[in-house]
Order: sequence, then structure tokens, then C-alpha cells
Amino acid sequence: MRFPIWIRLAAAALLALPAFPWGADGHRLIAEIAQRHLKPEALAEIQRLLPPGETIASIAPWADEIRPQRRESAPWHYINIPIDAARGQWQPWCPNNECIITAIERFAARLADRSLPAAEREEALKFLVHFVGDLHQPLHCGDNRDRGGNDVPVVFRNRPTNLHSIWDTPLFREAVARPGVRERLLVKAGRRELSRASRGGAGDWVWDSHRISRTFAYPALPLERPAILGDEYAERAYPYIVQQVRLAGLRLASLLNRCLAGAAR
Repeated sequence: MRFPIWIRLAAAALLALPAFPWGADGHRLIAEIAQRHLKPEALAEIQRLLPPGETIASIAPWADEIRPQRRESAPWHYINIPIDAARGQWQPWCPNNECIITAIERFAARLADRSLPAAEREEALKFLVHFVGDLHQPLHCGDNRDRGGNDVPVVFRNRPTNLHSIWDTPLFREAVARPGVRERLLVKAGRRELSRASRGGAGDWVWDSHRISRTFAYPALPLERPAILGDEYAERAYPYIVQQVRLAGLRLASLLNRCLAGAAR
């Protein structure tokens, strides 16, 4: 099938644009979920570290906003693990020890270190809130030698874009806009769900995202390029997105509680 020239040119231009995982709306929702599961001590310490009126939801998109000024932070948003890689070691795909997993570990340690200046811990908090969200976007962990789908042209809802971008924003927005979804995502988790979600750390959680890339995000694509995606792909993607957003919120809460519970003075 030959696509109109405007579609092919627009798709090619969009491939070069940087992608921002989940978009600002997704990051804020993940932080809202986390906020509802913070221990009082952790919440108090967050309020002490952030400026008056700020919350982890309001600062959740910050790490994307400062990327142009903090170019060294670009590799901290993702890890390109090939979709044909078996679950296990992620280190081979973390060049120079600079990737989303090491960033989460590094900033969690800084946030927990009460000997550091408050400004340094505040920055660590901002990065950490964002990167835990990023880790749960499947196309920021799974890769088919195409920059996590950034080099895969698609047309979604008649709009030329790329595979990564539709997982960032339009699929997320459609999934969350369905009746009752946002409300279910914000429901307080029971002890069993919290315990199950928060087991392990970033090096374990990354494989949930990788599995979705390997088993659905890429294999469900039609063969033509640009790939024309519509209701069938979207309907199958929604449950994965809801699952990952919920997990990201609960895991962020668990990590912040580990770093901060008991830290407030």
C-alpha cells in the first residue's frame, strides 16, 4: 500500500522528535496514586523538601521539562533492552552505567541520605518521581533496534506519528478516559496488592515493561510502514497501560516510603 506523501513526510519528521514517556498527565496520575499510599513520615519529609504548595504530582513532569538544559540526563529516562533478550541481566544495555535503572538507584540513595543538602535531596526526589513512571512505559524498556519505537512510523487516529509516541500520550489518555478507570486507579490498595507490587527494585520492575514490548507492543503491529493503527490495537493496549500506571504508582510509593519513612524531624 502506498500512503499519501503528506503522511509519509509527517511521519518521517516526527521520528526525529524526542519522546516524553507517559506525557505530563500520565506522570501526574502515577504520582497521585503514590501520594495516596505514602506513610505520614514520608509525606511530611516530602513537604519539607518541596517548596510550599508543591506536591509529587505537581513536580512529576519536571525531569522532562529540564531535559534541554540537563542534556546529561537524557540516558536516565530509558534502557533499550532488545525484545529478543531473555529476562535476566540488564547491565549489558546500560552503557557506562547510565540508564534508567542506575538513575533510580542513584537518586533513591541520595534522597535517603539525610546528610546531603536539602536542595540536592529535592532534586533527587524530582528525578525519582519521574523515572519510576518512565520505567513502566513499555517502549522505554523494550527495543527492536529502533530507539524504543521512535523509528517506527505509525498513523494513529489519522495522525502520523511513531510507535513510542502513541504509548506516551494518546493511548494513555484513551485508556484512562474510559468510564471508571481513573477512579479504580486511585483506589487505596490493600496490603496484599501493595506487597506484591513492591517486591524487588528497578532491576526487577523493568522486565514487566520489557515483557509488554516483547509480547504485544511490537508483535501486534501490522507489517506495512507506516503502520495504520486503530481500535483493535488500542483496545488491546488499554489493559497493559492501566496495569503499568497502577504498578508505577504503588512502586513509587513503596520506594519513597523506604527512602523517607522516619526521615522527618
